[in-house]
Amino acid sequence: MNTTASPVLDMDGFIRTLVHNITSALGPDVEISTSEQRKNNQVTYPCLTIRHRDRKISPNIRIDELFDTYQKGQMDIPEITEKISEAYESISRDATDFEVICSDSEKATEKIFFRLINYERNSEVLETYPHFRFLDLAVIFCLNVSLPNGESGAVRIDNKTASALGFDAEKLLSLALNNTPSLFPSDFESLDDILIGLMKKKGVPEYMIPLFPGEENLHSPMKVLSNKQQYYGAACILYPGVLESVKSEIGGDFYIIPSSVNEVIIVPDDVSDRAKLVEMVRDVNSTVIPPEQILSDNIYHYPADFGSDVIGPLLASAGT
Repeated sequence: MNTTASPVLDMDGFIRTLVHNITSALGPDVEISTSEQRKNNQVTYPCLTIRHRDRKISPNIRIDELFDTYQKGQMDIPEITEKISEAYESISRDATDFEVICSDSEKATEKIFFRLINYERNSEVLETYPHFRFLDLAVIFCLNVSLPNGESGAVRIDNKTASALGFDAEKLLSLALNNTPSLFPSDFESLDDILIGLMKKKGVPEYMIPLFPGEENLHSPMKVLSNKQQYYGAACILYPGVLESVKSEIGGDFYIIPSSVNEVIIVPDDVSDRAKLVEMVRDVNSTVIPPEQILSDNIYHYPADFGSDVIGPLLASAGT
């Protein structure tokens, strides 16, 4: 990083400088604007939108996190300019494939999957998405796309994209129920094992881990259900057969605690009081979970809350 002393810019100055520098780097065919992009649960963040007059894809570059690295002295303006310019060029190179997926129903068929989000917290934006109501949640649909770094990303399917593909909500659900468990396999682990794994990753010596196998452990009754990516893994509760499998493994009925959009916690219904669990969830949501990751302030009971009056019509509407 360039260590030459210079005045520290505020957010407005940071944005103005970036717009000027990126415009100079990418040339006159590029137009840059600022906007507020909406994330899950109506959480917004500032971004730069880069439009090229000859390209259909206009990527949004989130800038609040870049501003944070700038304030901390981890990157300077020229480095951030270069990073954004390189990201834009990479996205543009891969844009053709993305455009084809969004307009070719045959290519999109195997890439459609679903996510679970809170219904009320997203009620306004849900008007623009094909979706289904499920309990106090909403089932939305995404396309699994390749990113320039070789990883995969998700693009939400809005009404316009669904129309271009020729898919209504029922067709999207039918495809997603088939694809999602394959694209994002479920993962069911005890809370003890997860804590042990986290401590190992942090380099904690085995003799200092009270839960280490062979030693006295907490024998927590809680288990965690997510996908192997541990990202938007709460959707696993809709995977065909998963909740019945969980019931068989733990030996009875259970509560589902929606700890975030990324996972749910499973607790046998004979070891805790429902009212206390609800109180715990609401306290954690208000103090610990980032606003964009909150799934629900409620908890669910299986199988009582998942009878044919709820999940049956949802699955039947997709022809399953």
